[in-house]
Amino acid sequence: MDTKEFTRELAERKGISEQTAYRYINTVMDTIRQLLAEGVEVKIGSFGKFTVVTDLEGNKTAMLCSAKSLKQAITAGEGIV
Repeated sequence: MDTKEFTRELAERKGISEQTAYRYINTVMDTIRQLLAEGVEVKIGSFGKFTVVTDLEGNKTAMLCSAKSLKQAITAGEGIV
């Protein structure tokens, strides 16, 4: 699923316009991106924790550590609404 499809899905599920859904998605992603760049760990309950990790060569990358409830939902094939 790409951004456009995800935007449509969010708009449909929440009964909002695609434009509003797109703005919400971008705001969330930009905020997470900015916080990670500042070295702040971002925890989103029932979803997981975003952190920045550094490899042996000093390269930094973002990582998501899934929450237990997300892992269980994926394993069970359940949708989270």
